[in-house]
Amino acid sequence: MTMQESARPGSPWLMRGERRPDVRLALYCLPHAGGGASAYRDWARSLPAWIDVIAVQLPGRENRIREPLGIDLDAMAEAVDADHQGVPYALFGHSNGALLAFELAHRLSATGAGPVHLSVSGSPPPALATPNRAVSRFDEAGLLDWMVEQGGISQQLLALPDLLELVIPAVRCDLSWLEAYRPAVRPALSCPVSAFAGETDPRVPGDVLTGWSRETTAGFTARRYPGGHFYLIDELPVLLGDLAEQLSDLRL
Repeated sequence: MTMQESARPGSPWLMRGERRPDVRLALYCLPHAGGGASAYRDWARSLPAWIDVIAVQLPGRENRIREPLGIDLDAMAEAVDADHQGVPYALFGHSNGALLAFELAHRLSATGAGPVHLSVSGSPPPALATPNRAVSRFDEAGLLDWMVEQGGISQQLLALPDLLELVIPAVRCDLSWLEAYRPAVRPALSCPVSAFAGETDPRVPGDVLTGWSRETTAGFTARRYPGGHFYLIDELPVLLGDLAEQLSDLRL
């Protein structure tokens, strides 16, 4: 599947492949720090045909490269709200995207048309999410070292300085948002929440992952997979199988 810009006008935030018949659920996916919609380009191949996979594209990357970098949660929420057109929808986010998905869930729930499910991956719960160091202010060498440690950058990318010039500002932008993030005090979500992480992810050690259970009044599940922060690169088929099963259990 090649993701294309949503056919609906005014939705540069959303990227999807060909629309599927008999869709029962829309799944909106939020990228990790510095990432773009292409991180989810292969998901539709492994998920059931009744799930419509839509990736959220932040400004300043991929097809929106000419736009200023930034995170506008209100604009994202408006795009999702206008797009699903009454079809039940779920949210998924990895790493930085997990917190974006969480914030979207609250904004959309406040309108009365919230998600039926939230999946968060590779992130501590909101109360523990703010980093204890300002990685966004590292010099380029330090930031690259940090990205390599996280597993979010390949040796092939390190050998492409022109591409790095595009990726590094996006990473700094997203990390700056994370470093300034403070969750608001508000009621827990009323939709089920699933939390996923790698077994050796240093961002989500020990039982930290289960802290997400406090963010919902509905069902909660947590699962770890072999690997570190970017466990889903190697464990994607298993993760998507688990996700499809959980979404199927909603009995839409």
